[in-house]
Amino acid sequence: METPKIPTSIRKAQVPVSCYFCKGQEIKWKCQDCNIRMCNSCKITIHQGLQSVQDHDVIFIQDIGSSPCSQEVTSVVISSVFNSYTTTIPAVHTLLSSDDDLLYFTFCLSPSYENQFVKGKLLKSSIKILQTLKRRIFCTAINKDGKILLKNFDDNTIQILSPAGGVKTVLDTSPMMLLAIHVNKDNEVIVGLRELGPPFPVLDFSVRQIIIFDSDYQRKVTLEFDKKGDKLFSYAFCIRTDSKNVIYVVDVLDNKDSGRIVAVDRNGRIRFTYDGQKDLETFKPQGITVTPSDNIVVADYSNDALHVINSKGDLLGLQFIFKDLGITEPFSLCFDSGGYLLIGCGRGKNGDYGKIHVVKMADSLM
Repeated sequence: METPKIPTSIRKAQVPVSCYFCKGQEIKWKCQDCNIRMCNSCKITIHQGLQSVQDHDVIFIQDIGSSPCSQEVTSVVISSVFNSYTTTIPAVHTLLSSDDDLLYFTFCLSPSYENQFVKGKLLKSSIKILQTLKRRIFCTAINKDGKILLKNFDDNTIQILSPAGGVKTVLDTSPMMLLAIHVNKDNEVIVGLRELGPPFPVLDFSVRQIIIFDSDYQRKVTLEFDKKGDKLFSYAFCIRTDSKNVIYVVDVLDNKDSGRIVAVDRNGRIRFTYDGQKDLETFKPQGITVTPSDNIVVADYSNDALHVINSKGDLLGLQFIFKDLGITEPFSLCFDSGGYLLIGCGRGKNGDYGKIHVVKMADSLM
């Protein structure tokens, strides 16, 4: 006898998802590593008590399934330009602002240029220069004590700058090449490293790492591979962290400075990667900073644009700042103590010196 066919109009009943432990229906959490859903009570009394899951990624169930297409993307990242300053250097490649509103910025290119490190303060109409050093400083950071950490272009050491302009070496990463430095809210020092030799292409034997050191420069965490054994980074050009110490990396992919943003936690789990927008031919991220609400602001040098993404990797805002505001060649970003966004830029086609623009971000993106 031929088995009767079930009409396609009949649908299977949907079974509600229940808590993995107690089988209740009040699902609140999902463990990404265990791939299980659970209620609030079982998360606390059962899951958190398991020693093997202490480092697992447990997320609120309503945070699952959001997609970039569900987010409204605004074209107004900057609501107003407060002021623009002309510096004494051709481009502002790095830019930091301290709690006392002192600025630290650098210009660093090949030896044929006069590379400089500048300490200054913004006045109403100009930058008051307090200190200038003729050094090829590639990256800077500020620790909890207000001390300035420097990474020179030509060596693999982190040095602390004294008020008089002298330096003291506190960490040497040789033979690994030091790429970037950052200090997080807990005063940990985070650095990007790679092996000696040409940076690209990235091969199987290439070593591309981010290392977290404590405030005494003792190694705590090494991030290099994801759970599948794939490299997390290609070239960690710039590093920032948010209020939860999630690490955001400007990851350069080739010799043309094409890149992406990689978000990774301390356990090496990738939160997201952001590769720019598909309708843009290129994406060359340079500067990066984090807002008080943990949104990430990215300076896109190739498109004279600012991208704002949230902590899930969704695009919230994209503004072409040259077209809208005449701001060109954005290299570096930071916030000052008043909540203004500072944009360090190149000199442009007809200029001699780089600029620092002080702008107000849209409140919805802060």
